[in-house]
Amino acid sequence: MRRFILLCLLVLVMVPTPIAAQQPSPITIAVQAGIDGEGTYRPGYWFPVWITLTNDGADRQLTLEWRSLSDRGSTQRYRIDLPGGARKRIVFPVVHSETRQALLMATADGVEVGRQQVPLNPLRDDLYTLGLLSSDPAVLSSLSTANFAVLPFDPALIADDPLLLAAFDVIAVRDLTTDLRAEQRAALLSWVQQGGTLLVGGGAAGETAIRAFADMLPVTVGALQRGVSVAALEQVSSLTGLSNFVPDLTANTVTLRPDARSVTNDGLISRREVGAGTIIFAAFDLGALRASPAERNLWTNVLSVQPRIAIGPELRKKFTDLPWRQLNIPLFQQPSTATLLLLIGAYIVVIGPIQFLILRRWRRLEWAWVSTPLLIVAFLGGTFTMGYLLRGGQVQLVQLSIMQTASGSPSALATTVVGVFAPQRQRYTFTFAESALVSAPRRFEESTLDTEYSDTGVSIPDLVLDSSAFRTLIVEQITTNPIQLSHRLERNNQGWRGTLTNTGSTDLYDVMLVWQNEMQWIGQLAPSAEVTINLQDGNDNFLRDFMPTSDGTIFFHTAVIENMSWSILLQEAGPRFPGDQVYLVGWSNEASPVMQVNSGATALRGETLYIIALR
Repeated sequence: MRRFILLCLLVLVMVPTPIAAQQPSPITIAVQAGIDGEGTYRPGYWFPVWITLTNDGADRQLTLEWRSLSDRGSTQRYRIDLPGGARKRIVFPVVHSETRQALLMATADGVEVGRQQVPLNPLRDDLYTLGLLSSDPAVLSSLSTANFAVLPFDPALIADDPLLLAAFDVIAVRDLTTDLRAEQRAALLSWVQQGGTLLVGGGAAGETAIRAFADMLPVTVGALQRGVSVAALEQVSSLTGLSNFVPDLTANTVTLRPDARSVTNDGLISRREVGAGTIIFAAFDLGALRASPAERNLWTNVLSVQPRIAIGPELRKKFTDLPWRQLNIPLFQQPSTATLLLLIGAYIVVIGPIQFLILRRWRRLEWAWVSTPLLIVAFLGGTFTMGYLLRGGQVQLVQLSIMQTASGSPSALATTVVGVFAPQRQRYTFTFAESALVSAPRRFEESTLDTEYSDTGVSIPDLVLDSSAFRTLIVEQITTNPIQLSHRLERNNQGWRGTLTNTGSTDLYDVMLVWQNEMQWIGQLAPSAEVTINLQDGNDNFLRDFMPTSDGTIFFHTAVIENMSWSILLQEAGPRFPGDQVYLVGWSNEASPVMQVNSGATALRGETLYIIALR
């Protein structure tokens, strides 16, 4: 019998058991992350994650979740409808302060349908970032030894949102392998207006680039001509012997536009200032000088990249109390000291002698066991009611908007720091405009945030806040520039002179003109008002001279400027504005709401700080 049982067990083990084959998921996900599609990003700056979704099954609604695997950061989600047979490509905006690996997870109806680990490559802060659009990725590679990170990338990876291009200092276009969409051109132009540098090459290789940017270039471009001398390029590069490596060039003939200037005396390189940025055109192939040791010097001198004022990235990267200290102001009326003393005195008198006298007159002193707790509850209830009435039942917002733009530019970069005061403990849902990018400032206790994107907008759903809790957010978006200025500026050996006129309808307060670390105090700049500019070199008075503040302001303006200067504008020689531009720094008491809470009314207080580059 034992042998029979062993034989049966042996047969069962040896007989093959059919195994159900695991069905592949009908949803496929392809990911290209980073500003170059290869995972490269700049810490603190937004970058795109291009996600291609294909559904070969039934209709599904997907939730894509992106989070860091190497630091305790925020979680970002994207909800998207994916019908059967559909193929969609979306741009998922994400931001990290520092991480080398992220996880993208996709779920449908609570079931995981895909998961990918995405390697990331953070750039060093001391490098300028140059994005290269070229079929030859080796073009301008010599700049890698001149403090540049040269990143070749596909034109298809140019995002429609200028904020997703902000990590680039320079974008160089030798040739385009695909045509640009109108939204991409608009994003590139807006990126330039906010301080970027666009370098476009000509020559035989630059035909597609010239066609794409013809109306933006500093010149009108003509036919090609051969045998063009490189003597002017040799002079700009400050190195002799260029002709030994490149005897001559094939270059386009050009006609300079009225608002442009020539970098070389023969028109081979020209530039045009657009807003706070620059568009440069080289009438020859950008790869023509690669055999020369002068190439690096030439482009370093021509590009002359200046640091930019990066408000949002610096608030995310550095521990600064600018949002918390300036926004955490009293949003409701506090009870006076006399009121509190009166309440405490009434409590002591009622629960002590008055209660005793009443109970003794009634000959019911034993009731104190009941009356004392009731009086305590009554006073506690009254105190709570007073606090509730003072706080109110409405969510209160206080916001500091920092608008960065240039004189004459139609757009502005709005970085709004919002403080949210919650009157009661409950779940709140914040909704923002579709173009908004929302993050949390970095504090000593690491701040995290769960943000959700969709085809209809941006939200932070079901955020639990305690009673009287205070939460800060950063909201960034490109908006219309509401300030109109006209000016005449002339540079001399001593500084800048000229006039400035407010041609718009916005009244500006606590206005100052700043050039590097030189300051001229203006005060109020009313509509139609004109002031004389006299910024003298050698005073070094920025943040040193007294800056009065207008009465009735929400924020202490001087403290905001000082905090921003020491945490964001700090350079080796101290706080100073970047480059050789003159900036207008001024305030407005107008504040446009950037978010909605629980689809209801909110109480909003705020001011706007303008930082406007003048030419």
